[in-house]
Amino acid sequence: MIHTFSVSNYQSIREEVVLDLRIPGTAPDLPRFRHSAARPDVRLPSVVVLMGPNGSGKSTLLKALLDVAQIAYSASPAEKNNPIKAFLPFASTKTMGEPTRFVLEVEADWLTPGEARQLFRYEVVVGRDSTGFENHTFHYEALSCFPKGRPRRLFERSGPGEPIYVSRELGLKPGDERLKAVRADASVIATLALLNVPLAMRIAESARSLLISSNILYHGKWEPRTETVIQMLKDHPWLKDWTEKYIQSSDLGIQDMSITGDTGENSVFFNHHGLDAPVDLYSESSGTKRLFHLLPRISIALDEGVPVALDEVEGDLHVDIAGEILGWFRSREANPRDAQLFVSSHNVGLLDDLEKEELFIVEKDGGGATRVHGAQDVHGLRRDTRLYPKYRAGVLGGIPKIG
Repeated sequence: MIHTFSVSNYQSIREEVVLDLRIPGTAPDLPRFRHSAARPDVRLPSVVVLMGPNGSGKSTLLKALLDVAQIAYSASPAEKNNPIKAFLPFASTKTMGEPTRFVLEVEADWLTPGEARQLFRYEVVVGRDSTGFENHTFHYEALSCFPKGRPRRLFERSGPGEPIYVSRELGLKPGDERLKAVRADASVIATLALLNVPLAMRIAESARSLLISSNILYHGKWEPRTETVIQMLKDHPWLKDWTEKYIQSSDLGIQDMSITGDTGENSVFFNHHGLDAPVDLYSESSGTKRLFHLLPRISIALDEGVPVALDEVEGDLHVDIAGEILGWFRSREANPRDAQLFVSSHNVGLLDDLEKEELFIVEKDGGGATRVHGAQDVHGLRRDTRLYPKYRAGVLGGIPKIG
């Protein structure tokens, strides 16, 4: 589970923006809150909702989280595939040549797979020239763990050409030839994963899981190819049954779902109550098509216990269906491995089922920079207060203004 995430000088984000998910000790011990496996005294939400006006930076914040995962996963030298080449700083003359910085604190079992999780901190600083568009390189990168509450470096690098420090946990010696393969524009983790260093491979695989379970691209949202989803359902019958079950419950007219054809020529059909012929996927409602592409990813995330980032979770879906998806992540039965769901949303109908520790308000200041605050930080906001009227009244902030 993710504990904290911060980013600065990235697209609409100028000064450091922090998502601190740790729930204050004064909050009641509600069933929807999870105790950290790495820090039992820390509680975390399994659902995080970003709400605010259009253009405030909600998608930007989610994409920043995914970019950290992309950094750890990809060591591609190709210009179009290198993740740091796409970073844009805040568009002001003062910040164009300044570095972009990410810090992610997350718990995982990377050091001891299948055993107790530990807390890790991954820090990345990417620099560029004064235009903000050229010569992207790593100015700093480090991974630390906290075995006894105090940080222990697993690796650390400074600027290009500087030696890379590695601890014994990586299984490398300071002069290992594999360290010389780390380019100035590629991460230590992704490079060592390509060179079959076990710890780096486990981290890169975790990053990949976050990437493939989410729906965010640089400009907009993505969904897997229909043929890819069909093949996934054919390969995993349990996943097909799970997907079919929840599509049926969302559209009461659907009786069952069938997949026909050979590999490469598959089709999906839905039998409806009262209809004498099945309906193919492309003729179904936008909501049914959205669920068909979304549900398998959610199921895998719940099964593997990985974070999911979904932009506009309610797109094409009734608010109650979106709310049910959030409920799966809160449920210990549906989510026994502590997967976390990060979503942006404009649907204020979700507010009345949120606790204030699950809601973060995103808005822009007078200088056009994204700012974020948690609803739990709003002074005087009582727990027994409905969040919907407070938001509509402007108490929480993040209200769009037209005209």
